[in-house]
Amino acid sequence: MASASEQHTRAILGAVQRVGEQKRDREGALARMRACLEEYEALGATLTALPERVERPAMVPLGKLALFPGTLRHTNEVTVLLGENLFALRSASQAVGIAERRAEFVAAQVQSLEEEVRELGSELEKLGAMHTLGLDRGSEGGGGGGGDGFGLVRNPDGTVEIREEFVEAEWSGGGGG
Repeated sequence: MASASEQHTRAILGAVQRVGEQKRDREGALARMRACLEEYEALGATLTALPERVERPAMVPLGKLALFPGTLRHTNEVTVLLGENLFALRSASQAVGIAERRAEFVAAQVQSLEEEVRELGSELEKLGAMHTLGLDRGSEGGGGGGGDGFGLVRNPDGTVEIREEFVEAEWSGGGGG
């Protein structure tokens, strides 16, 4: 049977692995959302430039292999996906507004994911510190003691309690008045 110290170490290493996987997943989602945001910004720039001219030259595809010169007309009209195979014909300026609103939504998601990644990184640092602390104090039995007023107490079920001494003098009489 493994000792409480070994169980504690395994539990923390398992938590580090799980949090690390979550952080990698969130970083991947963040990269995808940043790419999506860049695409919406490029779309807005293209939609702003399209209606500047009445006609635009273009190479028109004819089948898979053939292209022939042609012109684009009605470049102020854009078909916009509204969701679930629902499309609407909009002007380019209206489509720019839609693209900007979608970009704002994606930017909010990017900020949320950045915050999640920061929190997961902080949690990884804390778990690493707990693991180091557990290894440093593992030979002291309960991990408590010392003159610092707090300690780790390992329970038989594998959980760890952090105990800190309460000093009433620190909490009372400190204000002014």
